[in-house]
Amino acid sequence: MSDSTAVICEFNPIHPGHRHLLSLARTGGGPVICVMSGHFTERGTPALFDKYARAEAAVRCGADLVLELPYPWSASGAEDFARGGGAVAAGIGAGSLMFGSESGDLSLLRAAADYRGSEEFRGRMVRAEAEKRGAGSGVLFEEVLAERGIILTGGNDRLGVEYIRFGRERGIGDFRPVKRLTGVPSASEIRDAFASGGWEAAEELVAEEALPALKNAVLCPEAGFDALLFAHARLYLGGETENDLLRYAAKTARASADPGAFTADLPTKKYTAARMRRELLYSILGRGQPERDPRFTLLLAANGRGRAVLAARRKENGIPVIVRPADTSSLDEEGKSQIALNRSADDLYAYLTGKPAGEWMRKSAVML
Repeated sequence: MSDSTAVICEFNPIHPGHRHLLSLARTGGGPVICVMSGHFTERGTPALFDKYARAEAAVRCGADLVLELPYPWSASGAEDFARGGGAVAAGIGAGSLMFGSESGDLSLLRAAADYRGSEEFRGRMVRAEAEKRGAGSGVLFEEVLAERGIILTGGNDRLGVEYIRFGRERGIGDFRPVKRLTGVPSASEIRDAFASGGWEAAEELVAEEALPALKNAVLCPEAGFDALLFAHARLYLGGETENDLLRYAAKTARASADPGAFTADLPTKKYTAARMRRELLYSILGRGQPERDPRFTLLLAANGRGRAVLAARRKENGIPVIVRPADTSSLDEEGKSQIALNRSADDLYAYLTGKPAGEWMRKSAVML
C-alpha cells in the first residue's frame, strides 16, 4: 500500500490539531494508518485514556487503521520512539510519513537528519558532552545542530528529524511535516484541564468526534502511577543497583515524604522527568530500552478501508499484525519475547486502573 500515509502518534488525547493532521493526511487519496503508542507514552507515563478508546477516537477523526506501537518503544525517547514507529509504518507498507512540526520546514528537517546520521555529528556530540558535563542530551543535540545553522524550534521538530532518519532506512521516501496549528490546546494542556476539573473542564478542548469513544474509556490518572514509582524507588531500589539513575531515584525517594515531593525532585539538570520516569518504568517491568525493531504490532481499530489494507498486506511479507491471541503462535522467539513484555505493560495498566490481570489481552479491536 505505497499510496498510504502513516502518522506515528500518541493521541493522549486527540484534539483539533490532531484532527487537522489526519484531514491533511487524507488528501493524499490513500489509506491513513496511525501507529499509535499503547498504554505507556514517550513521557514514561500511562496514557490518560486506554489504547482502544484512543484508537476508536482516531478512526472517528479520520484514520482508517490504527496499529499499536508496543512497549518499550512507546515509552522510549525520541530516537527509539521514532525507530519503532518507522518500523511498524514501513512493515505495513506505508509510502509516506506525516507528522506535526513546529517549523513545518521539510528542507530544514532533512538537513538535520542528514547531519544527525553522520560520523561528524556523533564525534561533535561526544566532545560537547565532555565540554558541558551535566548538560542534558536534548540541549546538546540542539546546540550541536545550531552550530551548523540548523535551528530546531521544539520537540516535534526533533521527532521529525528521527522520523526522517529511520523512515529512510526502512524504505519510506516521502515525508510531510505539518506546521502545528496555533491557538489549539496541546494534549498536555488537555490532560491538565482534565486533572483539575474532569470532563467539565476538558470537553471543549478535545476533538468533538472523539468524545463518544473517550467518554467510555478506562481512565488512568498519573497520580496513581507516581505513587507506584515512589513506592518502587523507596522500597525496592537501593545503593547496590548498577544504574546511576536508579540509585539517584532511590536516594531521592528516601528523602521525600510523599509521591508529590518525589516527583518534583526527580528531574536533574541532565535528566528530565520523562527520562527518570522511563528508567523507573523499565525497572518495574524488568526490561527497558529496546535493542531491536518491533517484530509485531497489534490491531487496535479499523474501518472498512483499514480492513482492506490488512487483507492486502496478508499476501505480502510485512510485519505480523496480531488480531487475536492465536496469531502470536507464528511469531519468532524474539517476537514472542517482545509481546510478553507488551502484555506485562498492559497488566501494569490494568493494575493502575483497577482491572484484573489479562483485561487488555481479552479486548478486541474496534471495528467501525
